[in-house]
Amino acid sequence: MTEIVPARPASTVVVLRDPSTPLRARGSAFEILMVRRNDQVAFMAGSYVFPGGRVDQGDRLVHDETVAFRAAAVRELQEEANVRIGVDDLHPLAHWVTPEIEIRRYDTFFFLARMPRDQVARHDEGETTALEWLTPAEAIARFRRKELLLPPPTYTTICQIAPLRSIDEVLDWVKRRPIVRVMPGFFKNGEEVTLTLPGDPLYPTIPGWDVPEETRFVLEDGNRWAPRKP
Repeated sequence: MTEIVPARPASTVVVLRDPSTPLRARGSAFEILMVRRNDQVAFMAGSYVFPGGRVDQGDRLVHDETVAFRAAAVRELQEEANVRIGVDDLHPLAHWVTPEIEIRRYDTFFFLARMPRDQVARHDEGETTALEWLTPAEAIARFRRKELLLPPPTYTTICQIAPLRSIDEVLDWVKRRPIVRVMPGFFKNGEEVTLTLPGDPLYPTIPGWDVPEETRFVLEDGNRWAPRKP
C-alpha cells in the first residue's frame, strides 16, 4: 500500500479591485489578481493562481493554527505580489485539500481581500513570472481557449464569485458562507484521469457546500484540468 503524504498547511489570497477602466466596468464588477507560476517549480508549474504558499515556522508565533494561516497569507501576498495588507483585512473563503493520491499535498485556506488603493501589485520574478488583473469572465474565457492553466480550486472559486455584482456583494456572500473542507476525489479509468467535487454523482455532497455546475475535471495533455458537467 502506498503511504499517504501528509498535507502541508498553506494559504492563498483572492485579491479583488474595482475595474481599472470604464470599458472593463461594463463587463464585470471587479478584477481578480492572478499570478502565473514559474514553469520550473514543482507544484502547479505554469498555472495561473491566486498569490499564496506554505505556512512557515515563522508564521507560528502563537499556538493558534488559525493565526498561522492568516500570517502566511499576508506574508505570501507581499512576497509574491508586492501587496501589503493586515491579517484583519482577510476574509475566510474556502478550504481545499490536495487529493491523497498526490505526492505533493497542501491543506490550503483561501482568503478574500480588497486591494489597497494606494499600492501597485508586481510579481516576484521568481516563483511567479507574470501578474495580471483579470475579470472573472476574462479568466474563464482564456482558460476555455487554452490560453492559460487554472487548477480546479482556482477555476471553481472564480466561477463561484463571477455572478456577484460588486466587491461588497462578494464580501457579504463570503461572510454568510460556511467554510467546508473539500478534498477532490480522484479516479482513473484506463488512461483517463478525473477529479470530482462534492455534489458529483461520484462524490456525495457536503453540507454547506455550494455545488458548482461543473463537478469534475479531466486531465488533458498532462497538465490541464478540463471542467466537465456530470
